[in-house]
Order: sequence, then C-alpha cells, then structure tokens
Amino acid sequence: MEQKKILEAINLLIGLVGKERVKFDQTSMIIYAKDIFIPGYVDLRLGQTPRTLLPAAVCFPQSTEEVAKIVSRLRKNNIPLVAYGAGSGVLAAAAPVHGEVILDLKRMNKVRSINRVNHTCEAEAGIIGQDLERELNKAGFTLGHFPSSIYCSTLGGWLSTRSAGQLSAKYGKVEDMVIALEGVLADGSVFRTRATPRAATGPDLDQVLVGAEGTLGIITAALLSISPLPAAQIYRGFGFDNVDGGLEAMRVLIQKELVPALLRLYDPLDTRFNAKKLSGPETGCLLVAGYEGANKELTELKARLGFKLLQDKGGKDLGEEPGKQWLTHRYSVSYNQSKILAEPANLLDTIEVSVNWRDAAELSRKVMAGISRVGLVMAHFSHGWRDGVCIYFSFLVKEPGENQEKLIEKHAQAWDAAMDACLEMGASISHHHGIGIHRAKWLKKELGAGHQILNKIKNEIDPQSIFNPGKLGLGERKE
Repeated sequence: MEQKKILEAINLLIGLVGKERVKFDQTSMIIYAKDIFIPGYVDLRLGQTPRTLLPAAVCFPQSTEEVAKIVSRLRKNNIPLVAYGAGSGVLAAAAPVHGEVILDLKRMNKVRSINRVNHTCEAEAGIIGQDLERELNKAGFTLGHFPSSIYCSTLGGWLSTRSAGQLSAKYGKVEDMVIALEGVLADGSVFRTRATPRAATGPDLDQVLVGAEGTLGIITAALLSISPLPAAQIYRGFGFDNVDGGLEAMRVLIQKELVPALLRLYDPLDTRFNAKKLSGPETGCLLVAGYEGANKELTELKARLGFKLLQDKGGKDLGEEPGKQWLTHRYSVSYNQSKILAEPANLLDTIEVSVNWRDAAELSRKVMAGISRVGLVMAHFSHGWRDGVCIYFSFLVKEPGENQEKLIEKHAQAWDAAMDACLEMGASISHHHGIGIHRAKWLKKELGAGHQILNKIKNEIDPQSIFNPGKLGLGERKE
C-alpha cells in the first residue's frame, strides 16, 4: 500500500477509536506482519523484516459495533484488513500481503453468558482459549476444546480454521460446537444467526463462515455447545508392535461405539522420542487412550470395555502412567520447539492431514518416504472418527552450512511430498490447521469446482476483497 494510503488508514482509525487504540510504530508493524508460519523464522534469524508486507496499522476494537464502523469506513476507502486473534496460526493466514490494516480482536474477550439449561455459552471471538475454559470450569462446564495452542490462541482463531482439540473424539472439532454466530460483513453490516438446535432452512450459513479464515466475514462472537465437567478421567497406555496394528485397534474401538475422549498412536520414532516423558516403551508404538465423562459409572464401564478391546487387538497394557504423563505434558511439545528453531541450521514444522482408515497406513508411509529425502520425520495418529483419522507429521530439515535459502527449499520439498501424496490418494490436505497462504495452491486442486464456488461467494459478498485478500486463494485486490 502506498504511503499516502497508509496515512489515510491511520487517520481514519484514529478518528473512529482514538489514538490510544491504534498502533503504527515500526516494532508493532513487524510483530503483526506474521504468525508462526515456520519460514518466517528465517527472516527473524537474519535480522530482516518478514517477507510478507508490513501492515498499515493495528487497531484494537472493543465491540461488534466498533468493528462494523471500522469495516464500513475502510471499505469506502478501499483499504483491506485482516482480523487477528493471537497470531498462533502456522500457515500465514493472518499475515498481511497487501499492507492491510490489522484488527486485533483480543479486547473483545468477554464470556457474555452461560446457559445452564441449554448447556450453551456465548463468548466473544478475542477471548484466549484457556481464559474461556477457566470461566466455564468455574461454572461447572467445559468446552472440551484443548488445542496445544490453548494458552496463545483465541476462539475466533479456532473458528477461522476449524480447529481441533486433543479430545475431539469425544467433544468434536470446534465446528461441531457452533450453534450461532455474530459478526460483520464486508459492507459493514452486522449479522446474527439464529440459535436453534437444528434447522432445515437451507445451507448452514454458520458453516460457510467457520473455516473461511476471515475472508467472507469477521466473526465477533459465537454461541457454543458446552459439556459438564467430567466426573471421571481414566487414561492408560498400550504398546503395539507396529503402526498397522495400532491403527486397526483404533478403528475397531471407534466403530464398536467405544469412542474414547483421547486416542493417540505414536509411530516408532515418535514413541522413542517420547519414551522418557510419557513413561512409555522404547520400541514399537505407544498408544494413549483415555475416557472421561460426567457420568462416572458409564465412563468406567466404557473404559473397562474399551481397554479390554485394545488388549484383545494386540495392545500390551502399560498401566496408567503413560496416560497420566500425557495429561501432564500435553501442551509442552509446542513450547519446546523454539529451542530447536533457535539453531540457524534448523527448520522444524508440522503437517496434519485427514485420511480414511483404509488408506491411513499407506498414506503415512508415502508421506514419510517423501519427507525423509530431505529431513527427519515422525508421526502420530489422533482425532479418530468413524471413517478415518488425522495423521500429524513433525519434521526437521537441516542445512549444516546455515544456508537459509537452502533450508526453505528443503522445507518446500517436504511440503510438496506430503500434499502431493494426499491429493493422489484422495485424502485431505488439512485436518485442523487450515489453509492460509501456504496451502492455497493445493486447496484449489483438492476442491476443484468447489474452489470456484467459494470464489463466487467471495466476489459477491466482498467484491473489493477487503477481507483478508489472498487467503485460501480467494479474492483479487482492485486498488
């Protein structure tokens, strides 16, 4: 964006919310120019500004009405914007690519209501996940949504990418919890969808907006389904000889209607990597399973039957300790990655995909073979569903000479191998991290004509591409 336009945006924002809630200093612009997209670390290590453009300014609205006013004015002046949560995304979904204004929604952080009869909660999009869970716990409830980023991600961020928590097998992904939404469209109008248990009133508009990464509208609040706090939590570890045996046990357990809250299988390398931390085996594959629920007797019964089935399918009972250790350390891995990324010779990243049970083992082998050509890779299988499972790959590429461009090249080769294998086998390129900028080219291939439909929706409701242009491969900016 040209300097004249940037000054125009800054003055507009100051006029709307006051100077104290608008930032445009260089430090703030660099901070808000990226999320946790891994190649961005290369720029930081080289002491460079991010390779995406710096934003024009950062604004901090405090209400849906303020968001509407800001959107309306920016649209009239053809100034694009990005709705921003806590910046914990990993695919540059919140990074500006046209010098956009950043709308940081974290001041919109209230729990508006908790309905004990309906088991629902209304909360604003800027609330940090752990703060939301803490407020629900005080009232005797849980959202049941526990992503590893829960301390540094927002409800709005979860909704924008169809986030999955670690106990999704029981509670569902975040889109399963949505009952109604409040937000702002590109013309500045405020929308509120109707809060009903089920409806047959045409396509579900909530689900059009959930996962759109702020390209179709800005979600400012959501009404969510909540659950009573569990009266029982029963977790155990099981050892399997190989991935194929563990996957088969997971599939049968779920399809026999003994669905646990947690079901996570580590491949041999990931098992060895976590052996000490999780009190698990050094060889083979560790599977951690856990049941929880508000009905203690029912939970205990399902756990007893489920654990017996896992043993019948070849799992060695390793006792409670791996389950307890997993609960203790379940958020720790993500926060230790910075130690690896601090080394200029390293790039560490993750890729999560979704695949049916029949193809899960083969897809895992294909992806790992491809990534192994350029780096070290391990995987775990989690978020199990009746028809399939998520595979979560963690990989490390190294370049001993600290050639940063070579590192980025290897990183790209690893992603190409994973995405191409998914498209070839009919799997999905994303399970819960979303698309952002980085996955856009593969999204077009996965959706086919569906991507053209999304583009038509985008062009109809946001013809100037004011909202997060370029993300999901949607929207052409007309300056």
